[in-house]
Amino acid sequence: MARRDQNLAVVSWQLVDGVPTPARPDFRSRAMNLGPMLVGSGLAATAAFHEAKAGPGRPTKPLNQAYRILVDALARHVLATSDANGKALVLDVGTMDIADYRRASADARAFALWVRRAAEALIPAAAGRDEARP
Repeated sequence: MARRDQNLAVVSWQLVDGVPTPARPDFRSRAMNLGPMLVGSGLAATAAFHEAKAGPGRPTKPLNQAYRILVDALARHVLATSDANGKALVLDVGTMDIADYRRASADARAFALWVRRAAEALIPAAAGRDEARP
């Protein structure tokens, strides 16, 4: 049986590896900032922000695609269902009791860490970007 972090490593690597080329730089930037946003703003606000930025339906702009890919993946991980999306995450975290919300928040932070690691490894930093920034 695989450890939880082994599963997160595989899921994160596959997620980042599957990001379409035009959206990769925007995805990397969003992935780098997901963890700090979760810590600073909390899961509910972070999910709502990402869902709003992704926009409705299937976005065509690379930035919106990056938000959509990230929030839907976060939703699938936190809600532990393969068909979850950002909207479901926003709605579900609003109804969680405190214990479930704390667990979901911890799961989201662990997911964010692994997605950041995969994004750093698979997507080169854009020229002129500060690598030391979280």
